[in-house]
Amino acid sequence: MRILWLHQYFATPKGWGAVRTYEFARRFVRAGHAVDVVCCAGYDDSLRPAGRAPLMVDGVRVFVSGTAYRPQMGFARRVVSFLRFMAAALWFVLRRGRGYDVVIASSGPLTLAVPALVGRWLWRVPYVFEAIDVWPDSAIAAGVLKNPVLKWLSFRLEALAYRYAAAIVTCSTGMTERVEEKLGFRSEELGVGEEGGGRREEGGGRREEGGGRREEGGGRKAVVTISNCCDLEMCAPDEAVRRAVRLKYGVREDQTVVLYSGAMGRSNAMADVAGAVAATADDERIVWWFAGDGPERGYCDHEVVAMASVKRYFGRLAKEEVVALVRAADVNVVTFRHEPLFFENSPNKFFDGIAAGVPALFNRSTWLEPWLKAYDCGIVCKGERPGEEMAAALRALAGDPARRRRMGLGARRLAEEVFDRDKLAAAYLAVLLRPRSGRNGECKNGRGVGERVRGACDGEGARRWPGEPPG
Repeated sequence: MRILWLHQYFATPKGWGAVRTYEFARRFVRAGHAVDVVCCAGYDDSLRPAGRAPLMVDGVRVFVSGTAYRPQMGFARRVVSFLRFMAAALWFVLRRGRGYDVVIASSGPLTLAVPALVGRWLWRVPYVFEAIDVWPDSAIAAGVLKNPVLKWLSFRLEALAYRYAAAIVTCSTGMTERVEEKLGFRSEELGVGEEGGGRREEGGGRREEGGGRREEGGGRKAVVTISNCCDLEMCAPDEAVRRAVRLKYGVREDQTVVLYSGAMGRSNAMADVAGAVAATADDERIVWWFAGDGPERGYCDHEVVAMASVKRYFGRLAKEEVVALVRAADVNVVTFRHEPLFFENSPNKFFDGIAAGVPALFNRSTWLEPWLKAYDCGIVCKGERPGEEMAAALRALAGDPARRRRMGLGARRLAEEVFDRDKLAAAYLAVLLRPRSGRNGECKNGRGVGERVRGACDGEGARRWPGEPPG
């Protein structure tokens, strides 16, 4: 099978962006499929545009657009970047699109639905729409998208993207629920979990929903949760690395390293982080590390760092360097804005942390909470003063190394049992290979998105999402 993946934010471990697409794509190649990626170098400076010639990255052909993008850009410059990359991806689809069996369009930005739709209409190549963020909802909630005309256009484009997609992939159960509501039905699923809701009968073809019963299938579109996940080998706990990194930065063994990594934008509630730092500023047992970048990094450049008695700001680092910091940390801080939409976020930093055996500290409720409780590997702050509540949790953990060790073991076990990248790659590949019928799944030569290809990942792990929320 030949797969075209459109993802403006594609990055490898040499970059500092999320490696979801890279890790899935190279596993698809390993399973015997051909994967081409069209991207820009916004999150990975190692990706250099080479004209029409692709880069070869672990068996994946990567076509790099010259489109400029940085997360520090203002709204207008971002919109220009999105439109330019959309045009580049559209031109690629017009010239080469007919040679693929399926397209994956990763959103945000939502504009990547346009080349996917054109490939569907012009070449009859089906596409899977991947909602890494549910746009435009997330942009509106973050206060980025305010213009009413742009909102209307965005919702119209979103509706078209969902309508013509052969399948929709989301990164969390909450995102799946949101997309299902937009579609107006409860979709067929591959093991999408419920937040204290109905229970799905495995292999039964029926599902209980609030007392109702629905026959599966019936031509309805699949909305499938393929969450962000754990690279068990890359992020495995390593005591030698832990000691070397801590020694390098002057951290004593009796100190507790609290790591904040990744984006520092409007969505990341950096004010809560600042509150936690302020409330622990006089506690020399607690060491703060910051590795990331974004428009709100001023908190780390000035306010946050100035408050902490023991701190270090590393700035933007490659994924490989961040992994070393994660392995040396004791607590992994994950923060998001307090609007209901951000309950659904699937933070990459969380999955890197549990893979390294590092417990997580959230500033708000999260769809991951059932697993945090079941595996005793995280703390969720839900009070009205999240910064102070996070600080209290950190002080308690700093004084209880035995508990930190127990939580670290639970974190690694969660990574291995539920969020293993290999298992979820198999589930994703099953979506691409899944037999489909009808207008939405039909493609040229009568082949559907899910035409079975020799060498596909079969078995129970490839047919269902490995893990519903406990309880």
